[in-house]
Amino acid sequence: MCEEVFAATRKRERQRKCTLFAMVWFWIGLLQSRYSSQTRALLEARAGSPLFPPIDATAEAFFQKAQALRPTFFQNVFRAYTARLKCDAPACFEQELPISAKVFPQIFALDGSRLEKVARLLKVARSTTKAILPGSMEAVYDLRRGLLHELHFDPDGCVAEISMFENVLPSIAPGSLLVDDRYYAKPVIWKKVAEKDLFMVSRYNRTVKKKRIEVLRTTRNAKLCVDDWLVDMGGSQYGSQPVRLRWVHIWNREFEIILITNVLDPTVLAPIQLLGLYRRRWSVERMYLALKDLLELNHLYNCSPAAVGQQVYATAILYNTLRVSQAQIAAVADITPEDLSVDKLFPTLIDHYIKATYMAFGAELVSEKWQAKHPRLQPPRIKIDHPSLRVRIRDHMLEKRNENRRRRRFCKGRARATSYNKIPGAKRLLRI
Repeated sequence: MCEEVFAATRKRERQRKCTLFAMVWFWIGLLQSRYSSQTRALLEARAGSPLFPPIDATAEAFFQKAQALRPTFFQNVFRAYTARLKCDAPACFEQELPISAKVFPQIFALDGSRLEKVARLLKVARSTTKAILPGSMEAVYDLRRGLLHELHFDPDGCVAEISMFENVLPSIAPGSLLVDDRYYAKPVIWKKVAEKDLFMVSRYNRTVKKKRIEVLRTTRNAKLCVDDWLVDMGGSQYGSQPVRLRWVHIWNREFEIILITNVLDPTVLAPIQLLGLYRRRWSVERMYLALKDLLELNHLYNCSPAAVGQQVYATAILYNTLRVSQAQIAAVADITPEDLSVDKLFPTLIDHYIKATYMAFGAELVSEKWQAKHPRLQPPRIKIDHPSLRVRIRDHMLEKRNENRRRRRFCKGRARATSYNKIPGAKRLLRI
């Protein structure tokens, strides 16, 4: 697959010793090993570690290769790999989604995010006193398959999300349903979505004016109040045309939300369905949290724009692999994938993969020694099935929050540091 991607993507690049497959393998191994630097991982690779490809290049040559290889190669590998994963990834996530797969077979959540600030590590950045945002991301998350469908990385940390939205839009099949936040609720984006024959649900952006055209539904009761209107959004005296949308206001004593959609028929998407669908938008936020915290995308190993892009797409490849494993484990245990805690499961799977890799490497060495001593005999087959490689389901179940928990209010005092010695009632903790 890497050979096919390289042949289709290359312009003037040559593979030489560090091929595209070796670079992808190196990044995946580095992310799983959690080494603090690329130099440490390169030393392990040169020493023959089974987690990394065999690399004989010097550190200078390797870093030069990493900084010169365009992230587009990794992006195309991510796309090709994800396309193959979907063949083995059943649509088993979000089984309680209040929308039939016959009406909308594909539902995606969209959102953008920025990478964490980095210090002035590059020579070109030493002239500035500000920290640098090393890049931006735009993600298309498949709600039913639980996979990252598309990811676009831009080395510009201040790029507008609408520009990144245009880059991921071609990857979405016509007839799909998109769920996003209020930033995307702008007439220019609604027009682009309509041109692609797509449907979208988002929160209402109060900065965009609206004009009521027709009242579709009005409901008032003790549980839920609904206003469902047809409105024209946008438009100006300079000739720009407004967009016809549905404006749905839902509220009760506990919450209030205003949603808009270009699905104009209430029988296709009722207000309650819109509400349940929009709450699933947080799946893409949890996906970003897993990328940054669990898979350590906040820790950049190389701050050059090309290397940052390579790490971003390698992290996405690893994330999709772990999500497919999560779905397979849930199917064997006869539970839903959401019942498994990602915070508990992902580190366990990575640790088990490292153990299994070293066990397989040791088994291969034993087989080679056996073959050397007994060249006429068939080497024994060593099955890698150690108890430490098994996943105990009950240890990785999601612990649901208590609805009656005490919610902490925001306080500016959290930004200031203190000591246990100054907290009332905490001095007993210091008696050690």
